[in-house]
Amino acid sequence: MDTTPLVDRWLTDCRPKLPIQNPLWAFIHNNILLNLEDRPFGEAVREAAALYRARPYETEAFYREELERGRIRRESLDAVLAGALPRSGPDRVERFLSDTSVGNHLPPVPLLRLAPRLDAEHHASYDRHLQDFLVPLVASFLDQGMAAWSNPYRADALWGYFLASVHATPAWGFDWAGTLKRRLEEHERAGRQVDAIIEAEVREAAPAGREAEYCLETLFALKGWSGMIMRLEAEPSLAPVEAPRASLKDWLAVMLVSTHALDAYLLERNGRTREELRARPAVAPETVGLGRLHLWQEAYERSFAGEFIAYIERGLRPETQEPVRSAPRFQALVCMDDREESFRRALESEACGVETWGVLGFFGVDMRFQAVGAARPTRQCPPVIEPSRTIQEVPLDGEADRLERVRRAGRAEGRAQLSGFYHSRTLFLGFFVSLALGLLSFLPLMLKVLLPSRVTRLRRAVQKRAFPHPRTRLALDAAGGYSLEEQAHIVESVLRTAGLTRPFAPVVAVVAHGSTNTNNPFRQAYGCGACSGNPGAPNARAFALMANRADVRERLSARGLVLPARTLFVPCFHDTTTDTVEVLDRELLPVERLAEVVELQSRLGRAGRLNAVERCLRFGQAPRGGEEEVAQHVLDRGHDLAQPRPEYGHNRVAACIVGRRSLTERTFLDRRSFLVSYDPTQDSGGAQLRSAVLGSVPVAVNIGMDYYFSRVDCDGFGAGSKLPLNVVSLLGVLSGSKSDLRIGLARQMVELHEPMRMLVLIEAEEKQLLELVETNPRMRRMVRGDWMRLGRIDPSSRAIALWNGNGFVPWLELWPEFRKGVDTASLPAVLNPLRDRPVEVYA
Repeated sequence: MDTTPLVDRWLTDCRPKLPIQNPLWAFIHNNILLNLEDRPFGEAVREAAALYRARPYETEAFYREELERGRIRRESLDAVLAGALPRSGPDRVERFLSDTSVGNHLPPVPLLRLAPRLDAEHHASYDRHLQDFLVPLVASFLDQGMAAWSNPYRADALWGYFLASVHATPAWGFDWAGTLKRRLEEHERAGRQVDAIIEAEVREAAPAGREAEYCLETLFALKGWSGMIMRLEAEPSLAPVEAPRASLKDWLAVMLVSTHALDAYLLERNGRTREELRARPAVAPETVGLGRLHLWQEAYERSFAGEFIAYIERGLRPETQEPVRSAPRFQALVCMDDREESFRRALESEACGVETWGVLGFFGVDMRFQAVGAARPTRQCPPVIEPSRTIQEVPLDGEADRLERVRRAGRAEGRAQLSGFYHSRTLFLGFFVSLALGLLSFLPLMLKVLLPSRVTRLRRAVQKRAFPHPRTRLALDAAGGYSLEEQAHIVESVLRTAGLTRPFAPVVAVVAHGSTNTNNPFRQAYGCGACSGNPGAPNARAFALMANRADVRERLSARGLVLPARTLFVPCFHDTTTDTVEVLDRELLPVERLAEVVELQSRLGRAGRLNAVERCLRFGQAPRGGEEEVAQHVLDRGHDLAQPRPEYGHNRVAACIVGRRSLTERTFLDRRSFLVSYDPTQDSGGAQLRSAVLGSVPVAVNIGMDYYFSRVDCDGFGAGSKLPLNVVSLLGVLSGSKSDLRIGLARQMVELHEPMRMLVLIEAEEKQLLELVETNPRMRRMVRGDWMRLGRIDPSSRAIALWNGNGFVPWLELWPEFRKGVDTASLPAVLNPLRDRPVEVYA
């Protein structure tokens, strides 16, 4: 019998459910359960709880505390119970609180493998046994350069490397080595290849008809490594250096043979048989009581959403058209990112006087960016968009010599660092190298700890003096670049979608953002989500270059979008950790406009300092002094080696608002919402609505879900604490020296987050919004599957309606408990200030 089609069919069923595990350099915020998004949220998290062995909701104790302090409204809990438990009676809340069986309508999920039974009955430490053997093996095979010795089996397939490793291991190498060797010898005597081995192992252990489920459960025993192998097999270009010959089929064979050998060893040691143990039912404890926890979560989210909508509604005023405004001296296109919400308010303050629009931070430039001196291009567009081309950064005329000098210095520095890294880890030479490097780095390290930002500034000044970086430009017109028509389309799409078609200011800042992080493997998670975690500076430079071109403006004028000749687009970069703002490509700007650029820089810098003052209100160790003192503190945080959270990232984000700025410009949102500019009065056919929503809402939901799951169970869905994490194979991180490859975010990144699905409010006509939901597959899955909560703001009346599963209903009609007793003077409280006190360090 040919087993290949059979095994391929099992793997086809497994692949869509494995974690989307990108290497660290290509980290992208994703819904951790993106591959289960085709099912309703409640169903998907139940299956995920069994596969990931993780809680998909907070604990009951957490929800009870939130109810006690008023964060969960009793009226909302009552309404949720009334809808989910018909005929439950008027005292349903009291019975729900006193009887923990109420609402437990979902049975726990059974498990197929022997591992949970062995652990439950014999405390077998199954995962520890498995990880001690398999993690070093798979890490060495996938290694991208952390090991000084290259793997001699790298050119071979993973299965061949596994066979060679087992044969080279003595029988006393680890407890169950003899059992594993005998099992492999049986397969070799039978002349089985990989497909036949998989088929034989699965037939032996899996219940009939559930073979694919058994394979999936086996792969999830080391889910992070399984996900990484799947990604490297599907997209070899993701490998930082060179993709190994690792296939998911080989890895499944390795996992099956290894786990079954370990099963046999533990069964023999405890005097049990496989049939005896399989007869005992085993369920995933994480799936017990999920029906009840789902009701708690619904009440938790509904309590916040209702209060948030009431707070937003307070500032809404019915109006049929926007007030006519004269163009200010400065305008800014700023990323929709929730961290830029406070920065935009600072820009719009009287002290700065800059009018702002919220756009996707990749500014419509769907490219990969090849920076000067970079080994590989970076992806500079949202994960939902495939880059259409690669844009090169090239030196300006006369800068070639300077560029070559910097490259030589960079290569020399890289060789020195790599040599020190390898030699410090050798048996004998390592002692002397480590001693020498320790003595040489002692003083700089002490200064770095005591004066983080100042030492960094000094080091960069010395480097700039010794090896000045060449001035560069983007080769937009080179072969494979953007045509003039494409450039005009990009500029028009961004401006029309945002609604920036009224009188333009003389200077328009194009503000990208990124984040300074020191000693942080998750630094990509702090970047621009619309640029796949990378800094958005290349996109701002590209957009400004396009918008300033006379031939592009001629094409825009022919399309009815007139950009005044006096209007200058200036690319800028906002560091969300240090709150510094830099003007980019100054050498490409007209000399006669530099005075205006200097004033723009001054206003942006003032906005950054005002933003830092607001951010520092949440930093436990931050000074409470003036702007300069606070600005120095946030600078130090970004460069401090000991700082567990240089910035709070997307902590606390809970909403995404798509519409005109007049909806929220008078409202303090406390960095809790993404803000996307869209003007429905300028969009008769709905084309701009699609552009505004499809690029922003999936990104917001991905970020929200990444934070949600990493928060509710950071050990199961996330990466656990940062403290024991180590980089492995230049691909990911593991806890300690041997563990599964960690997925999700670290605890220090999410501990202040409120785990909720995203509340999305869109200002749009009902017909256009319904059409968008029904015609776009991802939006339909997210909305109908309850992966987000959707609301509509009427462009004329500004009335808010919520999606009820079939259409939009006035929100107070759907949630009548918010008609009275709602405090609209402030936002809902964040977590519990008495309990949630994150550890801070002095910066």
